[in-house]
Amino acid sequence: MKKELAEALLAKIMDWTDEEKARERARLETFASYKYDEYQQFSPGRRFIESLALWLSQFDPGEERRTAYYFVCNRLIFFSASEINHLVELTFPTVIRPRMMELASERGGVPPTHLKAAVATEAYRTLHRRTLYLGMSDGARTDWFRRANPMISNEQVFHAYDVSQVKAANMLGKLKKDLTKMTGTAPEGDAALFEQVVLLDDFTASGTSAIRYDEEGRVWDGKIPTITKALCDLEQLGSCVVDNARVTIIAYIASDQAIDHINGLLPHLPFAKGRIDFRVVCRLGPAVPLDRMRDAAFFALMDDDRYFDEETDDEHGKVGGTTKRYGYADGRLPVVLNHNTPNNSVYMIWAEDVHKVRGLFPRVSRHRKPQQP
Repeated sequence: MKKELAEALLAKIMDWTDEEKARERARLETFASYKYDEYQQFSPGRRFIESLALWLSQFDPGEERRTAYYFVCNRLIFFSASEINHLVELTFPTVIRPRMMELASERGGVPPTHLKAAVATEAYRTLHRRTLYLGMSDGARTDWFRRANPMISNEQVFHAYDVSQVKAANMLGKLKKDLTKMTGTAPEGDAALFEQVVLLDDFTASGTSAIRYDEEGRVWDGKIPTITKALCDLEQLGSCVVDNARVTIIAYIASDQAIDHINGLLPHLPFAKGRIDFRVVCRLGPAVPLDRMRDAAFFALMDDDRYFDEETDDEHGKVGGTTKRYGYADGRLPVVLNHNTPNNSVYMIWAEDVHKVRGLFPRVSRHRKPQQP
């Protein structure tokens, strides 16, 4: 649909006056050009304004459509590719490097306030090289992280945490070679292994995919327990990492719900190989999730069964413990990421193309129902 036709359709759906049409057109074109048109899951040929017009048309004329439009203009949070890349760029200088400098100061006997002196020490250089960076998901953007930090060797960054034995041996070989150049002596034993592991992820909203504990079965599940198990296995990552290693999990974006969940479980996770910390580059904060009092009108729309497909609450959503109507695990988020909408956001934003409800930014799920080709 051409942009002019989509704008005319939107004006008709919203029943705008000429003055409203002029004002809102400028606002929406800014939204579209600045961010929203880059959403990667729009169907071919579709852009934001067309998607908005079709999304609004499913609501009753008048108050319902005004409520939905107000939500888009005032509550929606869209992370563009450039914004996420900026968070990736901030990760090393704001989260990783300060801790390295602190450790290097302790080991090199340099006062912690003498930052340049700490960076110049052999302790800092070796610690820097003995840090392994792994992606926890497809959204980890390890390629961008590597380009943003050219001082980090390509041989200490890998896009996934399931590292093969061949790749592990290759990384250790390059590590030993580089450490020999730095110190003038070939390292042996633990000195030739990685001392720190940094796990990178783009977004966590509930934290349950990262870590959860089944009380009934008394078993740990999620990406973090899987990785810690691999770090203790000499047939896997354990062959690359020293005992008493420091593992840092970094999320570029995280909700308060996820932060509380992960920090609440991490101290109880068995991990004989070392210690684990969880850090966040961009915290969404307590004001982001939708609130029944503050966002009462939009909650009324979400509570309406006409705007929810019951098939959405499948076996995969049961892990979150609640209906996905308000987002997986009751996330209640108004958040969209440029490459996909998280299912922790409210359902009406991300309803998939296979559902009976139309989504503003349709999500493509990993657990998508099979369709006829």
